Amino acid sequence: MSSTEQINLAGKDWLTVIEAAHYCGVSDSQFRKNALAYGLRPKRFMGKQLYEKAALYAAIHGSEDWSTPQRNTAKAISGHAQTMEGPTAGRLALYEAKKKRR
Repeated sequence: MSSTEQINLAGKDWLTVIEAAHYCGVSDSQFRKNALAYGLRPKRFMGKQLYEKAALYAAIHGSEDWSTPQRNTAKAISGHAQTMEGPTAGRLALYEAKKKRR
């Protein structure tokens, strides 16, 4: 399906990934990447992943408002960097070392 084709969702209760992404107003890749984090679980039917339109609506409705103040990201990152462990801390250390060499 090309990006110029119209997607008609009228009367559909179950949507393919492409239709679900369109309904949610995001790209297919963004939808695939984040669907599970929003509790969206597809049903497998005849070789397709189908999402219930009502579940998509509920996920959007239950998400936070755009106007909700976000925490100070810079503060959160600096505070988090001091307590990081494992692979993430290693990658951060490599990044910092490369930055110092420049």
